[in-house]
This record gives sequence, C-alpha cells and structure tokens, in this order.
Amino acid sequence: MITHANTHSRDVVTHLRKIEHPYQIPSSEKRTDIRILPFEENGLRYKYCFVILNPFYKRKQPIKDFAKNKPKWIEGDKFTIKKEYEKFTWTDLINETGITDIKELFHCLYVSHHNYVSRYQQVKRKVWELFQKTVSEKQIIPNSDSHLSILLIDPILDALKKLGYNKVKLYDIFQNDILITTVSGLLNQSSEFPNEFRLVTDDKKLLFFQEYEHYETFIYSTDLKLLNEFLELTELEGFFATDKTTLLWNEIEYENEPITKIEPW
Repeated sequence: MITHANTHSRDVVTHLRKIEHPYQIPSSEKRTDIRILPFEENGLRYKYCFVILNPFYKRKQPIKDFAKNKPKWIEGDKFTIKKEYEKFTWTDLINETGITDIKELFHCLYVSHHNYVSRYQQVKRKVWELFQKTVSEKQIIPNSDSHLSILLIDPILDALKKLGYNKVKLYDIFQNDILITTVSGLLNQSSEFPNEFRLVTDDKKLLFFQEYEHYETFIYSTDLKLLNEFLELTELEGFFATDKTTLLWNEIEYENEPITKIEPW
C-alpha cells in the first residue's frame, strides 16, 4: 500500500512498497477551495480520507498486435474481465519505468486521454517514452477516469462484508438513482459501478466517492480506526490525505525544462 509519509500509516498493514505522498506545488496547496478534507456529505463531516490509486489492467494472456488491438477502456461484464485481466499497480509501473515521481506518470494518462485542463496535457518526452514502452511490453491498459477499477469492486465489497456491513446505498448521480442494496447482492452483480458513483455504508461511516475526470477514487470516513480496519482487509494502493491535500495534488510545475506537448497514442 502506498502510504502518506507523515500520517497514521503505521496503523495500516502495508502490502505494497511505500512511497512518500507526492509533493504538492505551492499554488495547489494554497487552494483552500479544493482541499480534500474536511468533506461534508450525507449530513456528516468526514475528517479522514484515503486516496485509492486505481490499478491498470494487465492481460493474463498476451494478444498479437497489442498497439492496434488494445481497447481504450476496459468495460463490460465484471466476471469476464476478472478472468481476462489482473492488476498492474502503480508500484509495478514505477518499478518498470524507473520514474519515481508518480505525478509525472499521472500526466501520461491525462495526455493520452485528452483529459483535464491544458496544463495537465504536458509531459517530459522521456517519461512519455518510458510510459509507452511499458504499456506496450506489459500489455497494460489504464483504468478509465471517473470510474472505480472493476478489479477493485469485489475486494472492497469483501472487506465491507468482513466488517459486518450488509446494507449499503449506491448512488448513480446521472440517473438520480439511490439503490438501497446489500453487499452480497453487489458481489453477485456482473455490472461495474456507475461512473462518478457514491457508495455509502448504512451507518454512513464509510463513503466511497468518485470525482469527475479523476483517475483516483476517494474513501472518506468519520472514524479513523474503522478506516484502518477496512484497509487492513484489502490490498488497495494509495495514500492518506492531509488537511492540505487538494484535488490538484498531482499537478506539476516544470522549471527550466523544455516540455513538449505530446500527441496522444
């Protein structure tokens, strides 16, 4: 698990290599209007947040002419996708590319998918080349923005079930639907979660929240002990937000470096 360098990470069982919380540039850190914490929803004030870094999809069986035949997004039946793909984590990507600044790798996603504002659609050419090389050689596909990875749905639900949760509410903000359902029911369901979904436990202590055009997913909680207990039951990769972490935590400030706007692949 990638954990925050100066938070409660000692209370969390770590399954993946630790990486320090990405450095926030001053202009981002000063933005009090887009800070992740505190967060208010469901009539509650959430004081804790874990930022999930959704993994890539890696084909279990390689395909020929991957560059031509790879899908842009992974979507469809959850059970079929679990048979065909496995997780390729950000730690794996860092190890393969040698790029230690995870923010630079995030920018590769924004460039490749034309997402977000123009300042995100720039990346160092060397970083871009290493990213493309790894994508091609390992046959990995990024998780789509505004979505929770399909490969994380069941691990999250399994952890909730082990904590004793049964009833949950799943929100589809586009259809204005609130589905009161069970964890077991969602485990048996073949469809993925809606984009920009909200999933909240019956006691409202855990809230899973997907932001628009973000590749990360947020877990908010009113109870740090409960959040840590949940994380101990998973192998989620990510970091704890602090009171200064903003939604622009992965913004980069290039100084004295020639940056080329790369054409998307």
